[in-house]
Amino acid sequence: MRPQVLGKLVGNTGDPNNLVMVLSHSFGGRRGEFVKIQHQEREDEPVSDVLARITKVSRSNVLYNSGLGPGVTDLELLPGAKITGEHVTAALEVVGYKDPVTKQIKIPRRALDPGGRVETVDFQFLSAFYEFDEQTSLHIGNLVGYERGENVVPVYLDVNRLVTEHVAVLAMTGAGKSYTVGRMIERLVALNNGTVVVFDPHGEYGRALQGGKLQFNSNFEDAEAQREQTTLNRIQEQFRKLEAAGAGIKVYTPQALSFRQKYAGKNQELALQFDHFEMDDITEILPELTEPQQRVLDVAIRYWRLKEQVEPRDINRLRYYLGDGLSELQAWEELTATEASALNGRSAAVASMKLARVLNEAQSFYSAALAHPTDIYEIIGRPSDRRGRLVIVDLQGLSDTAKQVITALLGTEILRAASSKTDPIRPSFLVFEEGHNFAPAGRQAVSHRIIKKIAGEGRKFGVGFAIVSQRPSKLDPDVTSQCNTLITMRLKNPDDQRFIARTSDMISKADLDELPSLSTGEALICGRSIPAPLLVKIGTKALVHGGQSPEVLSVWGQFSG
Repeated sequence: MRPQVLGKLVGNTGDPNNLVMVLSHSFGGRRGEFVKIQHQEREDEPVSDVLARITKVSRSNVLYNSGLGPGVTDLELLPGAKITGEHVTAALEVVGYKDPVTKQIKIPRRALDPGGRVETVDFQFLSAFYEFDEQTSLHIGNLVGYERGENVVPVYLDVNRLVTEHVAVLAMTGAGKSYTVGRMIERLVALNNGTVVVFDPHGEYGRALQGGKLQFNSNFEDAEAQREQTTLNRIQEQFRKLEAAGAGIKVYTPQALSFRQKYAGKNQELALQFDHFEMDDITEILPELTEPQQRVLDVAIRYWRLKEQVEPRDINRLRYYLGDGLSELQAWEELTATEASALNGRSAAVASMKLARVLNEAQSFYSAALAHPTDIYEIIGRPSDRRGRLVIVDLQGLSDTAKQVITALLGTEILRAASSKTDPIRPSFLVFEEGHNFAPAGRQAVSHRIIKKIAGEGRKFGVGFAIVSQRPSKLDPDVTSQCNTLITMRLKNPDDQRFIARTSDMISKADLDELPSLSTGEALICGRSIPAPLLVKIGTKALVHGGQSPEVLSVWGQFSG
């Protein structure tokens, strides 16, 4: 299709984020549309097409100027009067041009030509401009404005950069953030054979295995879903094959009857080994311990490890040494004078009570009553294990503290195993839903320390993460600043918008202005996993999604009494 001229550049053309064009008519361009402008960066280089996006359209008419006052009414009543003096301009933001040698997208350093023609682009131009390697990329959706019919421009994310360089997914409730994450992770597992671990505070992702059976989406009625149906069928078939091979979707839960009923006994019950954690980890999950109580607990753990040398160790034996077995602890010959003086019954009793509260809330620790402890290598797999898996840690119904404790300890085990020089685990991608509860700004959370550690150190050990939140301003900025891909959906809260502007240099003022008006399922994606900031309509999921609000009218029904 031959490009059409929409208008010309006017004014100062040296700022690529603040260009102005005069449109030839009011139908010439719409906000969000892409355009191109011819440009020569150097004298010895050929002319290139610079891609830009319309960020704002202004339209005015001298006859409908508020300064004219009541005279406007008279003008409207004149028979045969024509509306003249129409003035239509558009603000443009440059995406960049393709370097003729490196093929990288670059921002022009030389000012564009005043009076330069601004032309339409078609899907072929955009598809060629945003070239993706489908073998190493993940299809997240299609470009907004080019997502229907024959003019579809698919958008891909680079998997290596997405997984290892961390992701933040930010949106208000109902904008589609969990759905977006769900599409990403099912493709990472089924098409890229990856390991993904989701810390699921509301049990949304667990719906994919509700009743102990794989639950697939069968609603492929709209045109775009039908376009993807071959791939969606392939994802579903791959999950069946992985399940038959002992992998696929695995759900881990606390030791509670409600979870066994939800998953028809197909869930794996968590049985974390308390003795695997260092004192720093333990003081995180028991933050209110006084110094004498910490000392008592430290001595009890060391004695427990000495006396119970065969793993796995029963957590109830540790509680015994803090209670009825305290005298045995006090008689230990290896105690220092300071430790011996700290081993009084009151400190031991309080430490035991606080420990018992955490154990009872989390219901996720190993005791002799269980068949075997949780094995982090079984959860994640070793590099030689070629089976992809989606691991869902269902935390529905637990207290915030219990959710944080389980997340902190599993995260610690994963990072420790990943950093092992002799026996590392597979590269893995962790998803922290409701991230503002796990890594909050300005307040304590048991899981905060390990998430910050993964953000800072995880990449070099093959542990990436996505932090998902509906309240970005309540997230720790040190965590989000480590996220090199930003997926932002509808956000109307000014505090959240300001937070994104402060913590990320990937998003422009024009992009921020776009966020409140995004439709459900539309996202602004920018960062290292994508060549340039793009507005994307997220595609269809293959697995059942559990994040929808209930249809209350169908549940309420009608009173017939």
